[in-house]
Parts: sequence; C-alpha cells; structure tokens
Amino acid sequence: MRRLRVIAHRGSSAEHPDNSWAAFEASVADGADAIECDVQATRDGVLVVRHDLSVRARLVPDMIATEVRNLEPDIALLPEVMAWARRVKIDLLVEVKEPAATVAVAQAVAASGWREQTVLGSFHGPALAAAKAMAPSLRTSFLIGSVVASDDLIRLAAAYGADGVHLCWESRAARPHRLVDAAMIERLRSAKLDVTLWHEEREEELRALVALEPDGVCTNAPAVLRRIVDAHRLRAPHEGAEDVVSRMTG
Repeated sequence: MRRLRVIAHRGSSAEHPDNSWAAFEASVADGADAIECDVQATRDGVLVVRHDLSVRARLVPDMIATEVRNLEPDIALLPEVMAWARRVKIDLLVEVKEPAATVAVAQAVAASGWREQTVLGSFHGPALAAAKAMAPSLRTSFLIGSVVASDDLIRLAAAYGADGVHLCWESRAARPHRLVDAAMIERLRSAKLDVTLWHEEREEELRALVALEPDGVCTNAPAVLRRIVDAHRLRAPHEGAEDVVSRMTG
C-alpha cells in the first residue's frame, strides 16, 4: 500500500490549543508525519502562525507584530516553526489564511532549509498560482470546500499549477467518507495529484478514510489516526480498501 501520512491538524489540537507549541510538540510524540499550521502576515510583514484572522476584535493584517505578541506572547512565527520542524524531522503543510500573504509565505518557505518537506496550501487558487510562478519547485496544494467531481478538481489544480488537492468536505455530509471512493482517488493520482482529506476525529470515519488510501488525512487527534494507519498497514496485504470500507460502515 502507499504510505499514508498522518497530518496533525493545527498540531495535536484535540488536547492542546491549536497552532500552539504544545500542540506541535505533542504531534511528534503522537506519531504524526506532518503538521498542518495556519499562517498570516502582520502589517509589518511578520508571518505569524494563527488560524483566526482577528485578535481581540482587531485583524492581524492591520496590526504590527509587537502588538500581536503583546496580546499573545506565545504565538509562533513561521520561520521558528520551520526551523523547529527541520530539527525534529517532521513535515509541514502550511495553509495561508490571507491570500495577500501567499507570496511572502512562499518566499519564506522557498528560502528555508525545509522546503522539500513543506507544502503550501490555500483555498485561493490564483494566489497559489502566483506562489508557484515565484518558486516553481515549491509544492502546493489547492484546498477546496465545495464537493466537485474528480475531473473538475483536476482542471482546477491544473489552472493553478497545484501539485495536490486537499478536500475539505468534513461538514458536507454526516458520513463524509461516502463523498469519496477509491476510483476518485486513483483518478486524481492519474493526474499526478497528491490527495489529502479533511480533518476528522471520529474513529469509524477515520478507519473508512484510511481504507481509501489517500496520500494523507488530517486530524486533531494524530495518535488515534496513527494507530488506525498502522493497523491498516498490517491488514492491507490481506484485504482491499472496498472490503475495509464495507466492514467499517456496513
């Protein structure tokens, strides 16, 4: 079977504040292969690791870095996270929260010593295309919340020069794994796209997603997903993905 990456969504965020150092460090102990983190730029161009666009009702892009750090002293900066990730040998999936910051984030990743182990992701396709034009060897992933067919995903990824697609469909159905099947994943792979699936914490759903054998699955609980992935790896030679999905979901 292909190696499925366990991606800690904002770190081990089920047990720790998201995008925090505690969540990132726990991800390593929990067996994650990669960490997804959110990045945005302050008004003075400092790249901070934060999901929410505002701090106490003030937008991060309208603040300078010292103002942000005065309100959140423990906030991580992207260069710090990349240096730490290189030190502990964990991959990164960097999601840019504000399209205007995409090129700056891409430049920081491209100039880092961890660029080969870092993927740049965004919901904003044109911004990803601009990043790719600036650094053609940078790996990028197009995030999409709308449920669309594989051929449409392939066309969108091609238009934006993306190397992968990240399907963020966790809220689109009660059992979102039913929105994807093995044939769809293989169709996307035939177009040379890496396939990452949304964040999920329910064990039944995680087992069903792992059985589809995408390239990666995001989760707030990487220790749980690590256990499921390792168990699936042991079973894989004896049963196919369709057998596992059927057994897990009835």
